[in-house]
Amino acid sequence: MALQSTKSQILALLKRSAGSTVDELASALQLARMTVRQHLATLERDNLVVAREARRPTGRPHFVYSLTDKAEETFPKCYDRLAEMLIDEVALLDSSELEGLSPAKKKALLFRKLARRIASQYARRLEGKSLEERVAAVVDILEAESGFAEWRKLEQGFEILAYNCPYRRVAESQDEVCVWHLELFSRLLDSEVRSAECQSRGDDCCRFIVEAGVLPRRK
Repeated sequence: MALQSTKSQILALLKRSAGSTVDELASALQLARMTVRQHLATLERDNLVVAREARRPTGRPHFVYSLTDKAEETFPKCYDRLAEMLIDEVALLDSSELEGLSPAKKKALLFRKLARRIASQYARRLEGKSLEERVAAVVDILEAESGFAEWRKLEQGFEILAYNCPYRRVAESQDEVCVWHLELFSRLLDSEVRSAECQSRGDDCCRFIVEAGVLPRRK
């Protein structure tokens, strides 16, 4: 059980980074380097991590470990939930709403309506809260949905970091999924939210900037 727990911690640390060395992992876990190496060897054998050589200006090269696609799929995903939500939303559409719309605009309408419906479900939970409290609550929602979310205060607002996109594979081919998340966050926070990084575009995390004092632009 301890072995599995340590391996899970290593995977979680690698999930939050673009790659880590043995020394970095050992320091974070407060374990001996040899112990970390043994766990990494097992994870490599199981095709969950991969090592790449990184050369230093001087001295011997070292290795940086990162997750494989197989490991990425072990983290929470919500493809079934997304499908269920979209099916429910389609059932609520009125045919008059779709008249004259292109396929792309129909998809955009569907995701906007989904964002509104989900935002209304959380409205009471966020009622009367300050923007900082709302940001914290949204991160709690993300954490419950997919784990690995945190927020930070910036000089002119906040940033939300989501290290595990539960819709990543869908978002890689359907941009509307990312637009939907932005629409949802802007409604929950009642502030303009923009995407600074996105895992579906190859970034290490999804990073959202919440602009304090800037009202959201809604269609």
